Amino acid sequence: MAAGVTAVAVAVGGGWWWESTPRYDVPVPSASASPGDVVGAYMRALDAHDSGTARALSTSNHRTTAATWLADTSGLQVLGVSAPIDEGSEVEVKVTFDLHQHWWTDDPSMGPGRHAWGYRLVRQQGRWLIQDEGMG
Repeated sequence: MAAGVTAVAVAVGGGWWWESTPRYDVPVPSASASPGDVVGAYMRALDAHDSGTARALSTSNHRTTAATWLADTSGLQVLGVSAPIDEGSEVEVKVTFDLHQHWWTDDPSMGPGRHAWGYRLVRQQGRWLIQDEGMG
C-alpha cells in the first residue's frame, strides 16, 4: 500500500513539475520593439513559463498578474496580434489566443479555449511595457 501511495505522489509531483517548468527561453525584445512585438513575446513567455521574460515585459504593478498567468496556464497558442491602437501616452494591443490550463486550475473567469483579450502598454525605462490587460 505504501508503494502505491508513493507512486501516486511521485506521479502528481512529477506532473506538477512538468507543467510548471520553463519549456524554453523567450528573448526579451529590444528597447526599440513595437508594442505588438512586446505583447507577442510576453505571450510566448507565458506559454514557455519563462517568468524572467514575462516580468521584464511588465510594469511593477502588472507583475502579480503575470505571476498568476504563469501559475494557472499550462500553455497558450497566439492566434493573432492586432496593430496597436494609440491612446495618447498608452497603446492597446488586442490579441486572440487559445488557452490551456493546468488540470488543477479552476478559474471561472476564463476557461480553456479561444479568447479575445487586450493589453495596455506604456513607455517606461525606455521601452514598451505591459501595464494592464483585460477584455475591454
